[in-house]
Amino acid sequence: MEHRVRTDWAQVILLWVTGLFAAAQFGKVSLIFEALGATYDRPEPVLALVVSAVGVAGIFLGAVAGMGAGRFGPRPVLLTALLTGGALSMAQSLLPPFPVLIGLRLLEGVTHLAIVVAAPVLMARISSLRDQPMVMALWASFFGVSFALSALLLPVLVGIGGLGAAWMLHGLAFWALAALVWRMVAPIGPSSTPWPGFVAAHRAIYSDPHRLAPALGFFWHTLIFVALLTFLAPFVAGHLPVPLVASVLPLTALGGTFLAGWLARRYSVFVILRVSYITTVIGMVGLLLLPQIAQPWLAFLTFVSIGLVPGASFAAIPALNDTSVAQAEANGALAQLGNVGTSAGSPIFAAAMAVGGLAGLVAITVVIMAAGLVSILWIGGRVAQR
Repeated sequence: MEHRVRTDWAQVILLWVTGLFAAAQFGKVSLIFEALGATYDRPEPVLALVVSAVGVAGIFLGAVAGMGAGRFGPRPVLLTALLTGGALSMAQSLLPPFPVLIGLRLLEGVTHLAIVVAAPVLMARISSLRDQPMVMALWASFFGVSFALSALLLPVLVGIGGLGAAWMLHGLAFWALAALVWRMVAPIGPSSTPWPGFVAAHRAIYSDPHRLAPALGFFWHTLIFVALLTFLAPFVAGHLPVPLVASVLPLTALGGTFLAGWLARRYSVFVILRVSYITTVIGMVGLLLLPQIAQPWLAFLTFVSIGLVPGASFAAIPALNDTSVAQAEANGALAQLGNVGTSAGSPIFAAAMAVGGLAGLVAITVVIMAAGLVSILWIGGRVAQR
């Protein structure tokens, strides 16, 4: 695969912004849940389906999307996803009947998956080898940055124009991004490799340690990240307001993600992942041992450690996979396992919290991080043997 001598930062930022709006496909519902409830008179568990519907595609089609982006080319896949995603958002802005809205959200999940698989492949292609870790760390931040910005802007937009207007603006933004991508981003030729079939596609990706390793490292992170953001703050806020602690935790994780990009210029991504898992365990156990006044500060430091994993995992994709096809497939596996982890983590942590409170949260985090450490040692050994 060709690498540029200099990174095209204008294209990098453009592709990162497509990620921000892809993440907003979740945030445009979850962050204005009350407005959704005012529009659709349904119980909260039923309304929650509007949020979770977007993630269904990632669970079942992540690996397939990776192979599709590799074989058709990431640029046409990205353009199709942006145009289709914009149309779906525009249709949602008409506030259709609830069953229709669920169907539109399921389709929107396919476009979300296509964007998060295709965009980072293009970003890696337009980056120099030296800058690739930082570029991938930037990409890894897209979800957190998008949610932070959406939390500020969406309530204002809904207050001015209502739920439909906010969704319409999201659709228009997708179309504008499609025009910019078409104008600025050069294509990568499609692969001539034949489509292997659904089962064979998964077997090919998950049996290859180079394509599996980034996804495996990311999986354990997704099991704990959203769950700890959801449940941890009330236990460790100490003398600080709980909402303040809850808002600072994801920001400190973003700091860790960017730190991982800088570290990946100097150290193996496997070293960074191991350090993250070990220091996360130390930090979580420390929350049980330190006085309340120190707990929020240790929690912030622990989330810096937790945030190392996305930066290292995304940096591992171009570091371990030379071709755009392999990178697309690795991105697909990462998206798939990431969706599985995010979906499974909160119920697991809710059960642990119900049994043991903070100690339960710490215990399940330690178990998951230990499993992550073992898996990374194993997959790192397989990569070294190839």
